[in-house]
Amino acid sequence: MPENRERTSGTPGPHTITEVRIRLAPDATSGLVAFASCVYGGVLLNDIAIRRDQAGHLFLTFPRKLSASGRPHPLHHPIDRETAAHFEAAVIGQVQRLLGPAEGPSES
Repeated sequence: MPENRERTSGTPGPHTITEVRIRLAPDATSGLVAFASCVYGGVLLNDIAIRRDQAGHLFLTFPRKLSASGRPHPLHHPIDRETAAHFEAAVIGQVQRLLGPAEGPSES
């Protein structure tokens, strides 16, 4: 699977996305476009899925585990809208650079 890395320039702060790695999905027909890994504040966050909705907009889903009863337990996710917007801009922006502008803007 192809992988692409991007590092941001400047001095990173404690809550800055300093690297984005993209692994394109082998078959993007199911809505899954790629997986991303990000370095955020010195922590590597893996398995962020980039998906396409029926209207063609890209969005992120974060990994979670299901308990035996079926209750979801997020492994990691943004805790506020501002942080989510930073992840969306960094990750979806990198996907759009890889696949071209035909992918269109993300909308929440």
